[in-house]
Amino acid sequence: MCEKLDRTALANSYHEKGYSCAQAVACAFCDMLPYAPEELAPILGCFGGGFRSGEICGTVSGAAVVLGLRFPHSVANDLEAKELAGEKMREFQRRFLERFPTVRCAELKERPDALEGSAAAARLGFKKNCTIYISGAVEILEEMLTESC
Repeated sequence: MCEKLDRTALANSYHEKGYSCAQAVACAFCDMLPYAPEELAPILGCFGGGFRSGEICGTVSGAAVVLGLRFPHSVANDLEAKELAGEKMREFQRRFLERFPTVRCAELKERPDALEGSAAAARLGFKKNCTIYISGAVEILEEMLTESC
């Protein structure tokens, strides 16, 4: 991450254009991934809205795709890579749950008390649930990817 992008603003601009939370989070990191936004967005088309059923928050799913591409487990018997990918995802979820009360989309949308989990969202004046969660997920990913450098 040589150049400092405002990934929170970028992710939320994707969301404002109509991308889901999952698409918005993942596409904000396309400069670090082997996909352009127009290639990555279709892969994540069913991940938003908690897999379109209120389950796992799209921001968490989008983050999982980013982490999977940055820490790939691509060879079946590479148990070291598999464990590293698992560690990264568990760490993301741990940090998300430190900021927000759950990873379940339907529950997050009903929790106005969960809107304080993102400094970037506060800086940018975001007030809506999904923009807060997008901002928080992007912040966590930035932290984790910076630590891995």
